[in-house]
Order: sequence, then C-alpha cells, then structure tokens
Amino acid sequence: MRHCCKFDAYDIWYLKDNDEFVNRTLFIGVCPICNKRVAELSQRNIKTNVYLTIKKVGESAGVFTASFLKDRAYSRNALNRMNAKSKPYGWRYGVNKEKKKKDGTLYVEQYSVDFYGNSELVKKLK
Repeated sequence: MRHCCKFDAYDIWYLKDNDEFVNRTLFIGVCPICNKRVAELSQRNIKTNVYLTIKKVGESAGVFTASFLKDRAYSRNALNRMNAKSKPYGWRYGVNKEKKKKDGTLYVEQYSVDFYGNSELVKKLK
C-alpha cells in the first residue's frame, strides 16, 4: 500500500464475487507517517477484463470498509487467529487437575499437554 510512504496492510479482506467484478480484495492499513486510515480495493471487471483500484484515505476509508462487511468472504487476520489456536502435537504428557464443584464434590480433569504449552481436555473423572 502507498500513502505518504510504502507500507504493508495490517488486514486483507477477500470479498465475494458479484455480477460485475471478480478477484476482489480490500487492503486495510494505517499510514505510519500521518496515522491516517487507508483502504484500497482491487477488483477485476468481468466484461472488460481490466483491474480497477479504488483508494480511500481518512474518515472515508472507515465508511468505505464498513460498506463491504456483508461482502467479506474471509480475512487474513481471521485465518491467522484460527491457525494460532492449535491442538497439542509432537511429544505429549498428561496433567491431572483436581477440581471442586459448588456442592463440594471433587472430580478430576485429565489434560493432554505438549511442550509448546498447548493443552486439550481429554476426559473428566467423577
């Protein structure tokens, strides 16, 4: 992306195709020099096969991005968050935790934990 300088977008929205345009991508970022929002839409026209780019800066960029909320298929930030939450893998070990219910009865939860800090509940023992 480019405004006062060249910078990377902090989020990229991949939009659904419509009757006129395909390969629709919305780049969203903040200029590091002037701290203004920048939104840039890139899409290809089906009839003319020409790429169209629309850039909005400042307050209009926020309104512009909000208009595409319904067209968003997925975003890069959402995909990164999904990949970060992983289940335990590799070497695992078990952890038993004793818990107490409100009525005073005890139960044990067994977890599978890896050496990277990921844990997963395996079963509850009463």
